[in-house]
Amino acid sequence: MSIHASLAASISRRVWVSSATKFHGSASECACRIYNASRPLQPSNSNHHRRPRRNLGRMASGTSQSKSVCPSSGTPLLTPAGPLFEYNSVMSPHTFSTDTNDDEDELDVSSLPKGDDNLTERVKPSESDYFFIPQVKLHDGDGGQRKRVLVLCTGGTLTMAPNPDMGGALSPVPGALTDFMKSMLELTNPKMPDVVVHEYSPLLDSSDMGPPDWQVIARDIKANYLHFDGFVVLMGTDTMAYTATALSFMLENLGKPVVFTGSQVPIAEPHSDARQNLIMSLIFAARHVPICEVTIFFHDRLIRACRAQKVNTGELHAFDSPNIPPLATTGISIKENDHMILPPARGVLRVHTRMDTRLLALRLVPGFDDKILQHTIEVGAESGSLRALVLQLYGTGNAPAVKEDFINCLKRANDLGILVVASTQCHVGTVMMGHYATGKALERAGVVSSNDMTLEAISCKIAYMMGRGDLSKDEIAQLMCVSMRGEVTHSDALPCPPFSSTFQRASRKGRYYY
Repeated sequence: MSIHASLAASISRRVWVSSATKFHGSASECACRIYNASRPLQPSNSNHHRRPRRNLGRMASGTSQSKSVCPSSGTPLLTPAGPLFEYNSVMSPHTFSTDTNDDEDELDVSSLPKGDDNLTERVKPSESDYFFIPQVKLHDGDGGQRKRVLVLCTGGTLTMAPNPDMGGALSPVPGALTDFMKSMLELTNPKMPDVVVHEYSPLLDSSDMGPPDWQVIARDIKANYLHFDGFVVLMGTDTMAYTATALSFMLENLGKPVVFTGSQVPIAEPHSDARQNLIMSLIFAARHVPICEVTIFFHDRLIRACRAQKVNTGELHAFDSPNIPPLATTGISIKENDHMILPPARGVLRVHTRMDTRLLALRLVPGFDDKILQHTIEVGAESGSLRALVLQLYGTGNAPAVKEDFINCLKRANDLGILVVASTQCHVGTVMMGHYATGKALERAGVVSSNDMTLEAISCKIAYMMGRGDLSKDEIAQLMCVSMRGEVTHSDALPCPPFSSTFQRASRKGRYYY
């Protein structure tokens, strides 16, 4: 077995657990529900199904039930998945804390086992016996005949309206999504799923979201995983590609669809694109033959999250996947690219919440000063604040090889244990290390290729692999071009370089790895 195959097998190691418990509730409890911010939240009445949480390896210390407060009434409410908002999340009413009691986010390498059995959390049926989402009935209907979808709303343009206190600037409005969905007659259609909506407090602009907030979303999906058929995450578009890509790595062995969406026009505007995006996202999250990946739906296409980029700020077609076609497109009917869809997961859902973001992305420009990069590498290595450096290079991964100081700087970074990854500045295309003389010089300096990955996928994949704690720098480097969630095209399937021989072109024809 090659080292690539063995390392990939280690990443994808499966663990069997007992069969999933079934949700116990009446049809009225399963009917379409929506969060109503004006009334106190009530915990589920199925307490006889509740079991104490187990200590599964290195889990967060705050796994017991705790109280949170309704934003409008101040009524304490019980949440089975722990605090509704983590202390280190900007979605939390608390400020960031450096409390080291939560070992979920602090990695003690000395305490790690030799295997990977206890490095990440595992989802077992007994961990979450009821969900924390408030149960407020919206429409009459037989919930037993419909699929169930959980909508998590973090904010974004979709929930915004002009704020007089800010000079008419757009800002999130709590409850706007709730009021909008109450008026949607489409949700009463028997073909639509039962919907439960949860709005975080406070609602955020996506620019304010980061890894701690990704953890909150991942944990909430984990806590409700056994009670819903699909999940829809509503957020702003600016960092949606990063958040969705991070979730695709954090949710290993995902067996249910997780669809991200938002809007370019606020929901309060009559020409808003929010209605179409929301309805189609619910449909994709509740299809009878679901696409069990983390995806982004926008305008008329469903895109794999770890292949997506925001490409337009002024059009409704805001997202695209540069190097592969979309998973599905919508029109009069839904057209799926079946050959693009990943095979179903074979193991239980595993949630990885450690993301080591000690990395830096630099875009090269002609005439840049090498001394700035040298200083950054030396200081970052000495303080331990830099573990990976992503360079956006010219064309197919070229850099000025005549600048010996620059090449020596990259060699120095590699010797100091810093992973150096090469990506392309081009929107479409791939890195071809070694095709040109300048690329050969980078290879000799220890620079690693990222093939055709987006910058979002590169950064999130590195943060995920470094956060695991069981991979060395050399192993991470070898796994950069190995597809884990469909984020990269295999090297054998990349386009042939110019002036390739007939044999080289024929040997790659028809070979696709997504």
